[in-house]
Amino acid sequence: MKNKINIFIICLFSSYLYNQDSIDPVYTGSFGSVTINNQVYNHFSIRPELAFGKFGLGLDIYFYIDQDGELYDKNWNFSSAKDTYKTLVDKIYYLRWGLPYDDKYFRIGALPNITLGNGSLVNSYSNVMDYPRVRRAGFNFKYKFQNFRLQFVHSDLKEFEEPSIIALQGTFEYIKNLDLTFNIVTDINQKRGLLDSDGDGYPDFIESGYANNPNMWHDNQTVQDWLDANCVDSGITESECNNLDELAEDEMQADLNPSELATDEVSGLSLGATYKINNNLKIYSEFSRLIGKTSSPPYSTQEEIDSFDRELGYGFIPFGLIAEWDKIVMTIDYRQSSDNYLFHYWDQNYDHNRAMVVYIDDVPNVVTKEQRLYTYGKSKGANLSITSNFLKVFQLSMSYQYLNGQKWDDELDDFKSDQNNTFFAKLDIDTSKIYKVRIAELFYRQSYVSKPFNFNPDENTLFGYNIGIEMADNMILLLRGRKTYVFDNGDYRPVKTTQVETQIIF
Repeated sequence: MKNKINIFIICLFSSYLYNQDSIDPVYTGSFGSVTINNQVYNHFSIRPELAFGKFGLGLDIYFYIDQDGELYDKNWNFSSAKDTYKTLVDKIYYLRWGLPYDDKYFRIGALPNITLGNGSLVNSYSNVMDYPRVRRAGFNFKYKFQNFRLQFVHSDLKEFEEPSIIALQGTFEYIKNLDLTFNIVTDINQKRGLLDSDGDGYPDFIESGYANNPNMWHDNQTVQDWLDANCVDSGITESECNNLDELAEDEMQADLNPSELATDEVSGLSLGATYKINNNLKIYSEFSRLIGKTSSPPYSTQEEIDSFDRELGYGFIPFGLIAEWDKIVMTIDYRQSSDNYLFHYWDQNYDHNRAMVVYIDDVPNVVTKEQRLYTYGKSKGANLSITSNFLKVFQLSMSYQYLNGQKWDDELDDFKSDQNNTFFAKLDIDTSKIYKVRIAELFYRQSYVSKPFNFNPDENTLFGYNIGIEMADNMILLLRGRKTYVFDNGDYRPVKTTQVETQIIF
């Protein structure tokens, strides 16, 4: 704990040192409660922010304390170089140089909205959907030289080797007003998305009671544990037990199910062109392809399973239009796709469904988003997005993708004609005109379903809100909520994350 306090003091002191020739730093603090893994913690934090020139730094130094007064120390771990690195990066709320439209720009920390190209592969991705249960420190870098623009995205520096997104974008002005763009995106290991609360490398669903203990992951963690549980305590003689070491190792491997920890990579590539007609109109086209293999549909015969083409498919937008006016931006395009493909594969909800634990008859099964792509056959349709300010109070962002095609039906045990639609809406309220209200945001997403307005939840459903109420001068009560769903024995069970805190500006 002494080392942790020293780090805390050094961070605060550093903010004063950086203050030379800079804008006056801003210090905010907060206290309240947060729910992590269905357990409520009291928390307090201090968030110094400073800027000078193009440089900006914000820290988030926080402590979670349970009902027994014990510190939640997963995010204060200095036991190894790797854990120390994660702990320090975790305290960076943001670190930036410049602004997104500058020739040179980078940001470390929260990435609330990342879209690459015209969004065929990466559309509105956010690494903060699980905040504060999971704190990711992303990296967004942009650099422009002459007529070429480069962008690099890494979704979580704490998971340096296996983040949900590593992406590279290049944009080249081929002739005046015509930009050519390429994007390369990969998720090196989708199964890294499984919740691992204590960071010991074993997902929570395997640990069964040890999800918050980094030193334990199974009742029969060692051969001797297995022998004690299955041999000695069962009345078998010691001499007989000594001959069971090999059996114990086999049984342990079956129990721990290490095959579930095998890596599963998926990648994507897109090529696009955008032509600027005037200051208000642009037209574009984009081709994208996913690289990897999906699962086979649950056919009744082995011959059908073997003959199914598991290679991932492609999507094509032959024509799209972007129109911008004073208070409205509208995008509309025609699109079509092959089998085993989804537009917006890396979307706002990706960190929730890149890997899921599906319980069927109380047996856990790990399913990645890639493995579910067999569900989607050829399709074609349109996509419409609108962002508008109206009545000088509301800002509405809305998008709707309408596709007709083939989808797998479990009851028919075959593909059938169906729709594959996605709806997203976000409402921001200008709180300057509302007494005591400082923040008011509400958003909802339902993806890859036939009827998104029926509001039947599944693993692609996301609902959230942010509400801030002014309690006194320089004091705001903030309420954040997120709700997603997981499949559990034939039904979708909600997973809620709630944060209540009081923010103070010093």
